[in-house]
Amino acid sequence: MTPTGASAPGKALLCGEYAVLEGAPAVVAAVDRRVSVTWSEDSTPMPPEVEATLRLARAELGPVPHYLTLDVSDLQQDRVKLGLGSSAAAAVATAGASFAMRGRKLDDAETLQHIFSLALQGHASIAPQGSGVDVAASAFGGFLRFTRTGDDIETRALHCPSDLAIRLVWTGHAARTSELVGKVHRLRCDDPEGYRGCMERLSELSHRFADAFETGNAPEIVAAAAAYCNAMGILGAAARAPIVEAHLGRAAELAIGFSGSAKPCGAGGGDVAVAFFLDTDAAKGFEVACKEEGLHPIDVSWGATGVRAC
Repeated sequence: MTPTGASAPGKALLCGEYAVLEGAPAVVAAVDRRVSVTWSEDSTPMPPEVEATLRLARAELGPVPHYLTLDVSDLQQDRVKLGLGSSAAAAVATAGASFAMRGRKLDDAETLQHIFSLALQGHASIAPQGSGVDVAASAFGGFLRFTRTGDDIETRALHCPSDLAIRLVWTGHAARTSELVGKVHRLRCDDPEGYRGCMERLSELSHRFADAFETGNAPEIVAAAAAYCNAMGILGAAARAPIVEAHLGRAAELAIGFSGSAKPCGAGGGDVAVAFFLDTDAAKGFEVACKEEGLHPIDVSWGATGVRAC
């Protein structure tokens, strides 16, 4: 039976924000909240990243249907984006549906790499400031160590340490990543030395976090995440950008109270915080404290399967 569509998971960037744009490693996880696309005969409005990916799919694969219907509700709260990579997941699901329509098996390694490349091009044509780490998470799933140097991208599968508890908390409002990244880019032009200092610190910490994750050193992960949050705050102050805004800052303070750490999960400015703990009781206590202060824990399972036909 010909597949009628595809789905792809959202992502949570565990560490590497901003530094990944300068060649430092990022660690990203797929989460079990998915974007689904289904082929449609109706002329339904589609997001620009979906239209762009469909054009690329036709050029590479030949004719595929012209319209897709999207369901992004899993990655929203009260119709507000949670900041879990819904546009990247939509591009990946679109590429996956196109390959599946042409009879390709999405779990084939070569096909999966083609899906990633196609979605990356489609997404980048609309959001060129990104690294592609969110596209990689949606395509390949699981936990990944992601590095990009120019056009060269390397991904490596990771395993989450068994003694690490990870939690997500939504601030209650969305952020505009493009605006924050734009302010950081202006810092690079206006104050190259200050920008370089911020990036060197973030790069050092992103390596520290990624190495700790790869070797299963949970205490070092917690410590590196706390230091990364502080470094993101320093970058935000230098760029005059609210990267660690009040809600994200409060989440970090609450996590420290439970012997953990928390940081912005992505560019900052709102959206979600990601928190790390060494035991589940501390993680549960953190979630209760967040609820009491108007922050919203997000229930996810970690390391979700990548793109799949449906």
